[in-house]
Amino acid sequence: MKKVLLAVLMISALPAAAQVLDPQGLGTYFNEGVHLEYKPIHFKTRFRFRMQNRFTYETQDTEDLSAKVADFNVRRMRLRLDGTVWDPRLLYRIQLSFTRGDMDYDRTQYPNILRDAVVGWRLTDTATIWYGQTKLPGNRQRVTSSGSQQLVDRSIVNATFTLDRDMGAQFYQRWGEDRPFWLKLAVSNGEGRATDNKDNGLSYTGRVEWLPLGAFKDEGDYFEGDLARELTPKLSIGAVFNANKKTTRPGGQLGTQYTTPGLNRDLQTWFLDAIFKHRGFSWSSEYANRWAHDPVFMDGAKEVTVFKGQGITTQAGFLFDNNIEPSVRYSQLFADKESQAGSANNQKEYTLGLSKYFNRHTVKVQTDLSYDELSNSVKDTYRSYWVYRLQLEIGI
Repeated sequence: MKKVLLAVLMISALPAAAQVLDPQGLGTYFNEGVHLEYKPIHFKTRFRFRMQNRFTYETQDTEDLSAKVADFNVRRMRLRLDGTVWDPRLLYRIQLSFTRGDMDYDRTQYPNILRDAVVGWRLTDTATIWYGQTKLPGNRQRVTSSGSQQLVDRSIVNATFTLDRDMGAQFYQRWGEDRPFWLKLAVSNGEGRATDNKDNGLSYTGRVEWLPLGAFKDEGDYFEGDLARELTPKLSIGAVFNANKKTTRPGGQLGTQYTTPGLNRDLQTWFLDAIFKHRGFSWSSEYANRWAHDPVFMDGAKEVTVFKGQGITTQAGFLFDNNIEPSVRYSQLFADKESQAGSANNQKEYTLGLSKYFNRHTVKVQTDLSYDELSNSVKDTYRSYWVYRLQLEIGI
């Protein structure tokens, strides 16, 4: 933690140092973060932070409305730096997290603050390679920042199937201007952030995107809600395939690592997603599918379940002129019977949300109410309950 604070202080001191070296070479300004530029060494950085304070109330069931969960917490507190150094083509991105859940402390038992540490090289205006730890080119809702959601958080489909962050190499290529087509490839450890890969299995990810109606304003295909207020219809369609070989975590890049040596599984995950925006209206949907051999097994004395099955989620919202946006989402998980024999369940979730944007996604208040149904046809169990959430987000 001392090293992190020292790094932040050093960054804060850069303007004074640069003034001494060359007053003409320094530029600072504010635009979606604090920007600092020192031209003689092609150094640029953008400093941002964001904080999410959340209240969650979950009922016992739909008849007993007493609290099963009643919790105030700081869901996320993050610092981010990105820019160029030495050469305009040499890119970097660093992101740190400081809350217990964000640090994955309960799983790892140590403060895992590092989320992104990745270096890129811009080969051309349309092609870039990246090396380090960052998000894989997975489903759209995961790659869209958690600070750019039109509901309080992502869907249960994303929580179950997402690929998340990993250590490895990635390649991005774009073709076309009027109707851009993207190819995004990654080879990574397959074990998630700050986790050692102790076998010879790797993870292979490929994502394609097509924007048949042209590019979104302000890269609006990667933030939810039509905050850019597209004057003409915009659509992006994407598909993802991931093969994760010999992973030692039930979610591939996520979940508690197995303790038994040599215990691993091969996972295959597919995604289809789409997003549409026009004049304040936004709609997005995702389909996910995961395959795993023998998804329920013992890790010592502990039973482990890999979710094998499918999921769908769809959501829509409309942004009024006063920057208030009502939204709605429906999500469903279809667990394979092999996984239901373990701890996996079928789930349906219906959500109504309301957001007030003060400074687009950086300063906003959001609330939502969900009705959830859990069922298991193998064990013949059923539960339904309500979840209410209120969240304040502030950042730069």
